[in-house]
Amino acid sequence: MHSPIWSTRNYQDRINLSFALVIEQVAGFRNSVMTLLRKRGWLVHGTSRAEEAFSILAHIPYDLIVLDSELPGMCGIDFVRILQNSREWRTIRVVVITSSDSPSLASQVAECGAFLARRSSWEDDLFEFLAAERWIPS
Repeated sequence: MHSPIWSTRNYQDRINLSFALVIEQVAGFRNSVMTLLRKRGWLVHGTSRAEEAFSILAHIPYDLIVLDSELPGMCGIDFVRILQNSREWRTIRVVVITSSDSPSLASQVAECGAFLARRSSWEDDLFEFLAAERWIPS
């Protein structure tokens, strides 16, 4: 089965767009992360709850998801596990932002193949991650 010429994935491949989703309950912090990514050329969407992300994920081919580890409803690590266990979403790179120093959380995030960023240094940590993934222009 062929994809329609107008599909988002074909469009993304042709012009090399990068899509990111930011999941964070606090609007001010969510907007700060979204602004940083937009300044680096990303097309960014945001939502306050992990559960809301699933309906968006079905339609937009995200390359990156940045989320808070302590979300209301479904927690961040549960969301990451669902992504990791799904065939269609497991290739999405994930950054989990936390204010916790819990070695257990750090271990769980690493086991899921996600990157852990500290809330106190989230800009530096996110920039480091993007540079390591080669998502920052030289």
